Amino acid sequence: MKRPYRTIVIVFLMLIGLLAPAGATVQREQLPPWREPLPAARPMAEITVGDVSVTVELALSDDDQALGLGFRNGLEPDRGMLFVFEEPAERSFWMRGMRFCIDIIWIANGDIVGAAEGACPDPEGTDDADREHYLSGEPVTHVLEMPAGWMADNGFGPGTPVEIPEPLG
Repeated sequence: MKRPYRTIVIVFLMLIGLLAPAGATVQREQLPPWREPLPAARPMAEITVGDVSVTVELALSDDDQALGLGFRNGLEPDRGMLFVFEEPAERSFWMRGMRFCIDIIWIANGDIVGAAEGACPDPEGTDDADREHYLSGEPVTHVLEMPAGWMADNGFGPGTPVEIPEPLG
């Protein structure tokens, strides 16, 4: 009698051991996308767009600007990425490595001057030469990337003031 009972207990414990990691995997997949670890620690800042305070990661270096928000699954609400350029120039952005849609907001002289609202990733497998490019249309010093719909949700458009503390980084 003792032997079958012991065998059942051992088999039961082995099954629990095998299924426990699967349960942990399911829980991890249910986390909101912004809870995933960031690719690298970047400096942060608080800016104000219109009357809305926004926490932004700063993309200051060429490498940070090239990566941008690529290879992430989302952004936390009221968080974004601010690209800071030393000289005003027309800018071109693309969605390489992106997994979610964003608003790309062009900023010059402390105001929004335009935006590519609801810019979405190209289909998987798109060749770099065939990717859509989003152009500022005029020289800008900053580009703000926010979750898609953020501009419309807040009623922002060209002329909306943007307060960026100096110095950044």
